[in-house]
Amino acid sequence: MKEFAEILVNQKIYTYSVPEELCADAGIGCAAEVTLRGRVCAGYILRFVARPEFQTIAVRKITSPPNFDENLLKLAEWVADYYKCFPETALKLIIPKR
Repeated sequence: MKEFAEILVNQKIYTYSVPEELCADAGIGCAAEVTLRGRVCAGYILRFVARPEFQTIAVRKITSPPNFDENLLKLAEWVADYYKCFPETALKLIIPKR
């Protein structure tokens, strides 16, 4: 079930479709190249989700293997809940700097 993924792009979370040819390489924590408002942007796959009720854009390509795992993602979610900050802010703490 890797058809749709939530991807962190520019500190916001968006839902994209994952093309069949990229499913094997796609995983939580992988860097992905996506299109956002007509521009190519980099983001990180956070989780795979069910088909949304809106139309999605496809991920362009997977650009790196996983940089973090599900456990670090859960830690970021806990930090956001405990410290009452936006999940995007907590995720920024665990994503490696480029």
